[in-house]
Amino acid sequence: MQASKLLLALTFVALCGQPAAAVDYLTDIKPMLETKCYSCHGALKQEADLRLETRALMLESDSIVPGNAAESLLFERVCSTDDDRMPPPEDGAALKPAELELLKAWIDAGAVAPDEPPPAAPDQHWSFLTVEKPPIPKISDSASDSAIANPIDSFLQVRREALQLQVQPPADRPLALRRLYLDLIGLPPTSEQLRDARPWDQIVDELLASPEHAQRWARHWMDIWRYSDWYGLGAQLRNSQKHIWHWRDWIVESLQADKGYDQMVMEMLAGDELAPSDPDVLRATGFLARNYYLFNRTTWLDSTIEHTGKAFLGLTLNCAKCHDHKYDPITHVDYYRMRAIFEPHQVRLDPVPGETNFEKDGLPRVFDDHLQAETFLHLRGDPTKPDPDTEITPGVPALLASFAPPVAPVDLPAWAYAPGSRDYVARDQLAEAKQRVVAAESELQAAEQKAAQLPKTPETTSAADDEAEFAAIEESFDALDPKRWELVGEGWRFEEGKLLQTISGRDSHFLHLQTPHPRDFDLTCQYTTTGGDTYKSVMFRFDDSADGQFNNYVYSSAHEPAPKIQVAYARQGKSNYPGAGRVSRQIAVGKEYKLRIAVRDTLINVWLDDKFLLATHLPERRESGRFSISGFDATLALNHLTLAPLAADAKLQAAKGKAPATPATIKQAVEIAAAKLQAARAAEASLTATIAADQLRFAEDADEAATTAAASLAALRQAESLQAAAEYELLLAGEDGNKRKAAEAKRAKAEKQRLAAEAGKGKYKSVRASKKALETPEHNDSYYGATYPSQSTGRRLALARWITDRKNPLTARVAVNHLWARHFGTPLVESVFDFGLRAKPPEHLALLDYLAAELMESGWSMRHLHRMMVTSQTYQLSASTVDADATTLAADPTNAFYWRMNTRRMQSQTVRDSLLHLAGELDLTAGGPSVDPGPKSRRRSLYFKHSRDQQDKFLSMFDDADLLQCYLRNESIVPQQALAMANSELSLTMSEKIAQRIGDATSDPSLASFIDQAFLTLLARLPADPERQACADFCRQLVDRSTLESAAERDARARQRLIHALLNHNDYISIR
Repeated sequence: MQASKLLLALTFVALCGQPAAAVDYLTDIKPMLETKCYSCHGALKQEADLRLETRALMLESDSIVPGNAAESLLFERVCSTDDDRMPPPEDGAALKPAELELLKAWIDAGAVAPDEPPPAAPDQHWSFLTVEKPPIPKISDSASDSAIANPIDSFLQVRREALQLQVQPPADRPLALRRLYLDLIGLPPTSEQLRDARPWDQIVDELLASPEHAQRWARHWMDIWRYSDWYGLGAQLRNSQKHIWHWRDWIVESLQADKGYDQMVMEMLAGDELAPSDPDVLRATGFLARNYYLFNRTTWLDSTIEHTGKAFLGLTLNCAKCHDHKYDPITHVDYYRMRAIFEPHQVRLDPVPGETNFEKDGLPRVFDDHLQAETFLHLRGDPTKPDPDTEITPGVPALLASFAPPVAPVDLPAWAYAPGSRDYVARDQLAEAKQRVVAAESELQAAEQKAAQLPKTPETTSAADDEAEFAAIEESFDALDPKRWELVGEGWRFEEGKLLQTISGRDSHFLHLQTPHPRDFDLTCQYTTTGGDTYKSVMFRFDDSADGQFNNYVYSSAHEPAPKIQVAYARQGKSNYPGAGRVSRQIAVGKEYKLRIAVRDTLINVWLDDKFLLATHLPERRESGRFSISGFDATLALNHLTLAPLAADAKLQAAKGKAPATPATIKQAVEIAAAKLQAARAAEASLTATIAADQLRFAEDADEAATTAAASLAALRQAESLQAAAEYELLLAGEDGNKRKAAEAKRAKAEKQRLAAEAGKGKYKSVRASKKALETPEHNDSYYGATYPSQSTGRRLALARWITDRKNPLTARVAVNHLWARHFGTPLVESVFDFGLRAKPPEHLALLDYLAAELMESGWSMRHLHRMMVTSQTYQLSASTVDADATTLAADPTNAFYWRMNTRRMQSQTVRDSLLHLAGELDLTAGGPSVDPGPKSRRRSLYFKHSRDQQDKFLSMFDDADLLQCYLRNESIVPQQALAMANSELSLTMSEKIAQRIGDATSDPSLASFIDQAFLTLLARLPADPERQACADFCRQLVDRSTLESAAERDARARQRLIHALLNHNDYISIR
């Protein structure tokens, strides 16, 4: 406290030395106190019985002494550096010196402030009061002296008249129709539709009933509900869910059917509890599945809580994660009670009829999995610091809990908790199992046919026996054993411990091994190319047939300019030199080299001077053949040679590409195919037995003995299937030790299961037909079972019913605000996702409440609200301020009272879709998987993939939806937008097609007619005379400058450029 007093004194010295300045309570003091103090000393909380919202409350609590800041407790506390400093460090930063100066000056000057009533209790805030439908103001249309038909106009006009504001006249019919079409269906009207003379409400009803309206408004709600396709890293799913497009299709179809907004909310939050066996409803839970985040469950649930609150309630619940909400009556405990509602839920992909591959399709949905999972309050919002002493039960914020329904568990049908029990799952999986059997039968038949084509060979000793009998050779070439070696041709002689070939010929001088070499062998030879003619090649042949028509060989060539080591082969006497068997190496004449060749089946490895050169495959091998060395255009000297069977454990380098078939591999392929067929048949039998067991297990009145017998049979068939699969995998493993070890372990496990099943102690696993989203990166699919809890907590269903209860004051108001903002350009409540205490009463609260009540009374029909809004006179007013009443313009420059229509920018999807639509290129196919974005696609933009990793570049130029939060889109005007409209492939291509369509649609080929039609089609108005003349001059100049040959081509190009220019007109990109 002494330090605090010293600091206070020093502060006074510092501040007293500065000149006093006039301080305004409302602009300087009140906002500062609101930011720093009200959360603990205001209507929400009164720490130490202290309130600071008004001067009277400060005086009542003795917190200030007017005229004497030094004696004022408030000033002392905000200056303190001790533990009693206000605000406390954990609640915010201390006041800055400039703020302290203002506070001191204000108190010293007498703490002057206007008389203010104390703020009302939080529960009396306008948005927390139950919606009551206000009476429609009685007011007449000044033009017709009759009662105004649309309540919207009545509520607005009574306010305008009170302020003496003059409304603008109605917009020209074509411009109003363009506005209507773009708002309701996101596509501009055709020239024919612009001439539609039917009553306005008939056109409105037609558009509201169209599928294009559902698609357009689905995109609006997808903004609010944060639609995102899945994204991650490679194939790893990290955010959202694969096939989340099912939720998007549900939104479109719900709007098309005019499903009640309340029903949509209930299905999104609790469709799995509301209608657990209706896949059409389950799609809606994509709203929750979209929040999935692989790496952090708390982050996942935080997003769920935050955006449930903002989207449906207009509450920033997330501000209470670390402490009590600073502005709203939502406590720290309230936040975690909301978390407890969502704590048990997880995400999975359910099967869809006709598809068993979840990479191709599946239904993302939520379900309650961990029914007993506890929720802990996180101290300061830190998940590593759970508070074990605070009991957290599921619930809604206490302020609005009076009408919360009780939570009741929901018993689920087997269809929901055992997806494998569904009829279509059994049908699809059995069909797939049968297809695998048929495919395996075909593979076996093909393998047997190939084996039958092998040449018949007499019964001889096996290659293994030959190799066992073959004695390793080590030859120093001092002399040759004539029983082992044969010298063919002239020019051979021994000299100084070497065997020389002194005549350069072409395959006429050979050193032959007289006994067959091992099939798999390891050869090393030290030799020298001593001279020769052109190629100077030394050849090492093996698998050589007696007639020389078949052999494989390796040779070195000293031929310049491309010396090399080459693996080659001869078939029917013709040599082949594959590129994969060639390595360029300098081979010098007169230098000794050590060449090593190792062969296992068709794989050959070659080394030179102990350096590995290459690994490749030979096309095939002979069962038995000869070995020889010769020169080709070369003389040579052989110094030392070893030839031995290749050791079974010798490590060879693998070759790129697939090894060619050999008699041994062909025979092995038959064994593998037979084992695969056996495994496929066992899998089909296992599946058939499992389905039968599941049908009895999940039936309501199944015979117990029959159920037990079916379960035992299923356990046996599953063990047999596992065993057959292990045998197949063993054959596939070949010599791979790790794979063999895994397959042997699998076979042992299967044998153990089979013995248990035969003894009546086996347990079978139900059909796995869904794919649960991983709870952590360390998990995999095998971590989870095939069935899920047979009961859901009912917490989310209770939450949904509370949100959509007629007594909930927020839900309808928030929904109406979103609808209004997108029709009229500005929301009735500016803070669209925050209706809390910081949200001031809207200017048109009575109108908001009337529309909210109307929404609920109409069965929550959004179509009803759309119709009310767009049939109002206010909606049809001109947006122009030309000739506007000057007094009105000065009194309401921001158009807060809607005396004219607001001009808006087209949203990104509307910009692109309109280009395609006007060109006759838009593909209106509805629904289905999201498509890759790009300039070549003609699908409606709604169906583009939209995620962190995939966003259309053209759309991104025009304020596309933010993935993280987009409750109301920004409207910007940036150079990139003009560049996109001017230079993009889309705008250039479509402008050409639009020009052609306009030309084809008119019988008058004149330029003047084309200009008029272009303006009407693109801008919904005719050009003014100066515009018409400017366009005509523009086209004529382009024709004069064109280098195209024909007049028709020059005219067409000029008209296309005119369309391109009009597409860049501000009136095109704007909704007026």
